[in-house]
Order: sequence, then C-alpha cells, then structure tokens
Amino acid sequence: MIYISNSKKIKKILLENNICNKEVINKLNKELVSEDKDFSYEITFINFKTIPSSLLKNLYKIKNKLKITTTSKTLWAYLSRLGLQNIYKDFVNNTLSLKKKDKPEAIVIGGNSQSIKKIIPIIEAIPYVNISIFIIMRISTDEEKHLCKILQDLTNYKICIAEHNMKIEKKSIYVVLQNNNMITIDGYIYLENQRKLDYNKISMNVTLKSLVYEYKESLIALLLCGYEKNKKSLLEKLKNDNFIIIVESPLECNEMEFSINDLEINKYIKILNLQQIIYYLRSSLSVNINIDDNIDEFLEDIYKVYNNDFRNYERNSLTRRIELAMQQSQISSFEKYKIAVIEDKKIFARFFRICSVNMTTFFRNPEVFKDIRHKVIPYMKNIPSIRIWCAGCSKGSEPYSITMLLDEMGLLSKSLIYATDFNENILNEAKNGLFAKSELEEIKNNYRKSGGISELNRWINEENDFIEIKDKIKDKILFFKHNLVTDNVINKFNLILCRNVLIYFNNKLQKQVFDTIDNSLKKNSFLILGESESVPKNFSYKELSNKIFKRKTYDN
Repeated sequence: MIYISNSKKIKKILLENNICNKEVINKLNKELVSEDKDFSYEITFINFKTIPSSLLKNLYKIKNKLKITTTSKTLWAYLSRLGLQNIYKDFVNNTLSLKKKDKPEAIVIGGNSQSIKKIIPIIEAIPYVNISIFIIMRISTDEEKHLCKILQDLTNYKICIAEHNMKIEKKSIYVVLQNNNMITIDGYIYLENQRKLDYNKISMNVTLKSLVYEYKESLIALLLCGYEKNKKSLLEKLKNDNFIIIVESPLECNEMEFSINDLEINKYIKILNLQQIIYYLRSSLSVNINIDDNIDEFLEDIYKVYNNDFRNYERNSLTRRIELAMQQSQISSFEKYKIAVIEDKKIFARFFRICSVNMTTFFRNPEVFKDIRHKVIPYMKNIPSIRIWCAGCSKGSEPYSITMLLDEMGLLSKSLIYATDFNENILNEAKNGLFAKSELEEIKNNYRKSGGISELNRWINEENDFIEIKDKIKDKILFFKHNLVTDNVINKFNLILCRNVLIYFNNKLQKQVFDTIDNSLKKNSFLILGESESVPKNFSYKELSNKIFKRKTYDN
C-alpha cells in the first residue's frame, strides 16, 4: 500500500498486485475502518483481477466517500456487477484510438543511463515500418557507441549517430549525442552544441518542440525514467499539443512524489509500464485484419507457452472471439496479434478472458433443478458420502445453487462439492461469495420455480448493497483450478454438472473431455449437460429429462 498524499482530507492509495500481499490488504482494511471520518479515499488498483471479500465489504462501508480506479477490465467488471462504482483506465487503450491517417511517422525516446536496459526491448519490439526514431539519452559517449552497436544487432532499422544537416530517412534510428540539442526542420537534423551550458538544461524540450512542428499528431514521445526531474511541469507545458506522450510508470522509477492521476493531464498522455509500452508501440503500428490458416500455429504456440489448449475448440466461435480480442487490443494485424499474445502476458490474459465464457446465474434453467430434486436426490439419500462435481463452474452460481438444494433436502452434512474452472480470476470471484443485490430477485424467482420452499436467508446474508453466501454453504465447496482439456480425473462422483462447456469444443475434443467425465462417474451416477449438448456416441447413458443422464450400472 502506498500513500501518495493526504492533502485536502483526501487519502490517495495506490496498490500494485505484484507487491501486494495479505499483510498489505490487512493494513488497508484497518485504514478503511479507522475512526477518522473526515477523510475521503481515492484508491487505484493496478493489475488486480479480483480482490478478497474482506476488502470488498470495507469498500462498501465507505462507498459514499470513495473513488476507485482500476487498470484491469476484469476487476472493473467485477466491481461494477457488485454495485461499486469505479473508473476503468486501460493506460494502453482507453485514451486514444489512432485512425489510419494518424499512424505514427516518428518516435522520440528520452531517458538516462538507467534507461538503456529498457531501450533494448523497446527497439527490438517495434515493427520494421516506415517511421523515424530519435533517441535522446543522458549518457556518456562510450555508452552511446555501445548502445548503437547493440541496436544494430537487434533490428533491421538503420542506426545513425545524428549529425548536423543530416537528412531524415524512414526506417532509421537516430542517436543524439549528449552534448547536442537536436532540432528538425523540413526533414533535416540540425544540432546545437551545449557543451558550455548547464548539464541539467540538456533535455528533450527543444527537440520535442521541433518534432511537434515537424510531425504534428503523427509523433509519439516516450519519456522513460530519469529523463526529466519534473515531468509534471513539462507535461503541463505540452498539454495543448495533440501528439501522443507516453510516460513510464512512476512505479518503475521509484518516483512516488506524484500519483498516476496527477500525470493524466489530457487524453493524449499515457502512463505505462515497460511491457505496456512495448505492446502499445507494437499495436499502434499494426495494419489490416487477416485471420487465416495460421490460427493453427497460433493455438499451438499458446499451448506450448501457456499450457492452455484451445487447439480443438470449435473454430467459428473461437475465430469470432479472437477478432473481438484483437479489436479490444487495438491490433488489426493477426500476425502482430500472434506476437503480442505470445510475448505479453497481459495481452494473453485479455485473450484468455474473452475465450473463457462465463455466463451463469443461480438455479439456471429452474426446470433442471426441479428434476434434480425428484429424479436424482432420491438415489442419493442412501449414499453414505456424496461427491458432486461442477465442472466449468464460472462465478460459482451453480455450485452454490446445488449446495443450497442439498441442504434443503437434508443431505448437506454428508456432501462435498468440487467446483472447478480453468480461469483462476473467475474462481477467485466465486470463492468470495459476494453478488450484486440486483441479482436477488432473479435468484428468488428461479429458486421458487425449481421447487424450493425455504427462505433464502437460510443461505444468503442480505446487506444494504450486496448479498453474501453464508459460510455453511461456502465451507462445503472446494473451488480450485482444473482444465477439462489438459487435466486428469480428480475423483469419483455421484453427480457431475458440466453444462454449456462441450459446445465450445469440436467433436474430437468433446470425445476427449467426455472420457475424463465418464471416468469420473461412479456406477448408478448422474450427469447433467447443457440444453444444446448431448452424450457422444459409444457412451452408455440414458437420458431421464432436461439433459439429465443416468450412467449405466457397469463398474468403474
């Protein structure tokens, strides 16, 4: 937890997922429930996909004096569903969409000796296109020569030491020596020697002014750590110039005297970490959508790199989802998108989220749960230990529903429910057991239609702003990650619910997944599929009703 400031009775709190642990969350919880009622809070969650229920409940308590900013669309959606207003800021995508006519023609990069390690992956990632790149670094002459040699080995761009009266060419990188201020006029470089000036005056300001005049909206300026002591002051001066300015995140610079929000002066300014910088530059230079037969190679690479297997997913559905993921990532070339997904875990996370379908609600298809009461539960009353598996459990509505039903039928004490999904972020939401208050009426209606006769407060705590599943239900469910495509049998079950999962697989993968399901069922056990799904041929099951199947009685 990082306090940016507490001026004007506002506490600004910045949390980044990779440095946030249980101790930090506990500290924040204590802060939010402190006795000081005069403060309001501005909390920014960086790279969080979900947050624990203890923190969520405390955020509700102060929601009238709380401003939340999230950098993850997953967390933004989760908080929004729960009725907690928050601002989503994707520092790559939400500020500006580059139109075709605004494609970058030039990139200028500023930094110091500490930035060299960052320059290398940035240049390596920039596609070989018709642009000119200018590097203005506060480094020694030996470092400059060393940098030029490294860059020449990394890229097809022509590497040049900037010289006076040099013509600017496309597909070229110009490194400006530290003793010179560079200006550009009508496609030529002019250098002003600064040896006799104060070292601190040697900056990108003069260069920026001339480049803005030369390239206008087609310029991208990248300001890395250490290039300027007072970034905020400089950005204030540039706020009326409509070119893209990328500032490396303060979290990577140990420069915490200002907050991210302080730097967001207008829609053309982006605050990005190194990986986001690489992704943004790569995607902003992309062209043309072209999803073709290379999709097979793409899916094979995903399997090798991330061990997530989409190779046998139903192709038309998967292609539509890839197109959606490309649009949201503002990458229009499938060739470039393939590279982005493999090289950038955040881009892959977006692809994964879009390809992970999570449509669910409590007592979904109430007639199915009604048939469970009358056609499945009677078989279970004499079983000493009941095991149920909800495969592809999504946000937890289905395992919570079946657990409530078991409690109502007097079978919960001898039951254990396994709830699995291959999306870890969704599982974390499910474990929290918090749902929007607006869902309560639908839950009630579906429950009644399913034949329920109890009051829902038997299982659900109704708060002012949200509803929470009681511990007696949560404690009977084991939520954990499991991939139906790649993982093995986890136990033997009396009932498996695998609804609306198989429809996203092709015939070969359906057979493979169904082998796992079949091997997980005990004799005289039951399987429930989605309304558009059926048991593959060569498996011995009898359909009772509403896609409820009884397994034939041979032994496992």
